[in-house]
Amino acid sequence: MNIVRLIVVATNVAETSITIPGIKYVIDTGKEKKRVFDDKLMISRYRIDWISKASADQRAGRAGRVGPGFCYRLYSHAVYGNVFKQFSPPEITNLPLEPTVLQLKVSIYPHELI
Repeated sequence: MNIVRLIVVATNVAETSITIPGIKYVIDTGKEKKRVFDDKLMISRYRIDWISKASADQRAGRAGRVGPGFCYRLYSHAVYGNVFKQFSPPEITNLPLEPTVLQLKVSIYPHELI
């Protein structure tokens, strides 16, 4: 008899409302890679930072959605209580709106940009 263990190493994907049947273990590093806009260089870049308490709770909730599960957090309770913010700021506040507006315009009026 083969024993199979499904384990999620938590990323931002583990916070989505997707349910993968049979996940019993989640390993949460407490980190996320998020896109931010650098005002000095005028470009978007990725930065690794701590997640929020809400994100940590969401990641833990991925374990055992359809049965008992466990979440192993690779950070201390002190980090959770003192470093993590209650909620992450909305992503739209971290990025410039120009690329989004241009993409929207292209999808609505594709022939006007030619």
